[in-house]
Amino acid sequence: MRAARTLMLVSCRVDGRLREEVASGHRPHPEFLRLERDHGVDLLDWSRLAGSVERRSPRQSIAHARAALRRLEDVDAVFSDGEHVGIPLALAMRALRRRVPHLMLGHHLSTRIKPQLMRLVSGFETTTVLLHSQGQRDFAERSLRIPSSRLAVVPYFADDGFWRPAAVAQEPLIVSAGREHRDYRTLALACAGMSEQVAIAAGSPHSPGARWAEPGQLPANVSTCLLRHRELRDLYARARVVVVPLLPNDFQGGVTTVLEGMAMGKAMVVSATEGQREIVRDGVTGVLVPPGDASALRHAIRRLLSDPRERARLGANARSAVETQFSLDLYVARLAAHLGDIRHVPPAAA
Repeated sequence: MRAARTLMLVSCRVDGRLREEVASGHRPHPEFLRLERDHGVDLLDWSRLAGSVERRSPRQSIAHARAALRRLEDVDAVFSDGEHVGIPLALAMRALRRRVPHLMLGHHLSTRIKPQLMRLVSGFETTTVLLHSQGQRDFAERSLRIPSSRLAVVPYFADDGFWRPAAVAQEPLIVSAGREHRDYRTLALACAGMSEQVAIAAGSPHSPGARWAEPGQLPANVSTCLLRHRELRDLYARARVVVVPLLPNDFQGGVTTVLEGMAMGKAMVVSATEGQREIVRDGVTGVLVPPGDASALRHAIRRLLSDPRERARLGANARSAVETQFSLDLYVARLAAHLGDIRHVPPAAA
């Protein structure tokens, strides 16, 4: 009997350069390389598609799904790394009656357009959806009518081997990163006039078109930059506080930066959006403040800046939480377990 085969659609270029950067420690270890290495998952990434692909687009997602369809005869399960490619694949599989078990990550289902498409997918019994937050899972069951048996919550992760505490002196520095749903306007207002420097690494490789509140004229102590992974890690290490200011949202916008900072053992100040309440425990692994409240944000930052012992306590708790709940190893094990589950459940008859 041949070993079970799983095909994973990966929305980036998994080429020699990425593999070398991971192997040499220049970037975090992505979950898909660990699934490939430890669980034999076949990767269908952008480097295997026609043309030069550098970023997501609806056209690209359809082409990616089409390429996966051609491989379904040879696999026992297929895994989509997001709804942007998982929805077109599920719709095509339903139309063509291709009943290969399909696992789809769902990052943000409650947008303006996705619910209409997801309702078409909800009746297709071979698609199981993994969500990163309980709020998105509840939305999928309540509003999209996806049966609870085909929904599960898998918390997101940080590569805790790459993002780790470093023995460097902390500077009078406040750091923030990312762009998706960020509220840098409120951060600039909160930090204006402080003696500490504020560095904002405002890049977004996953959702470059996502909404965010760009500050107007930056205060003299606030600067922006674009950094590679190791440069960002070094910046985190030097910071006294890491801040993730967010616009109100109903999913886990900002979770990557939150978990990176927590893995670095940093005192975190995070906007208390619905999704981040599931990651940061206020007063235990970080400090939560109301979204858009510059006064509350300023007070929280200043309090931590003046209290090294409290920063150390929160940072140690945050690091422990990543190691025990949000690590790369745990995330890969959870994904592999769900892939094993769907491979062993025979699809319903057409």
